[in-house]
Amino acid sequence: MGLLDFLKNKTTQTDNSKTEQPKDFSVGDIFYTKSEEKFKLYKLLVVDNEYECYHILTYSPLDSLPSISDIDNLSVFVYHSPFDKKAFENPLLLTNKPIKAKDLIGYHEYLRQTQEPYYYVSIATSYYKSALGLTDEMKHNEAIDEYSKAIDLFPQFFEAIDNRAFCKMDLGLWSDAIEDFKLSLQQNPNSLLSEFSIGECYFKMDDFQNAKRQFEIAHNIDPIHQAPKQFLDRVNDILNKQKSPSND
Repeated sequence: MGLLDFLKNKTTQTDNSKTEQPKDFSVGDIFYTKSEEKFKLYKLLVVDNEYECYHILTYSPLDSLPSISDIDNLSVFVYHSPFDKKAFENPLLLTNKPIKAKDLIGYHEYLRQTQEPYYYVSIATSYYKSALGLTDEMKHNEAIDEYSKAIDLFPQFFEAIDNRAFCKMDLGLWSDAIEDFKLSLQQNPNSLLSEFSIGECYFKMDDFQNAKRQFEIAHNIDPIHQAPKQFLDRVNDILNKQKSPSND
């Protein structure tokens, strides 16, 4: 069976035996079964009501149940599998944890392999809108994770990359923001916004030579825009003062 056929066959994945009635869990639930003295832990990523199945992240089997605080550090055995809701024998709820961007990399690959772009781009857009709301609430770390979901699912989404970078700037993560703006430029070359913002980050880091270079690039992209020119004048003034002998 080819990879595409396997991914499309959502209802065939089982965990050895089935119960008569599906056990209802919610998105973010972490539940487990026990078999041969091993605990098998799963995280519910998405509920597919049309096919009565769960999209699951599977952790590596454990000899004992982890503490709640240790769950985020567990190793992942399979990042995504579609399971019939009735696939799990006597599943028990352990806890519920929010779905993070890192949890969804397998599910996102599944979507890209099995769905048309319009379908998964709409999901990426919903992540993006959620991130905008979190940004407005000044919840920058949470917004960064939502933007990361959109970017992972649809890497060409340069608006999400730029906004993630702005959140990092708001947190003072200048180097991380620069890396995001560079990533955005790979998708959207000659962006005045990204080139200028890289300069702003260097300026905040007191790296005035690199800031000058970026403001020059931004100014060349749009000579009429006032912000690159104003910042270029400021950084040139700082550099000239640094070169001048002290009056003391």
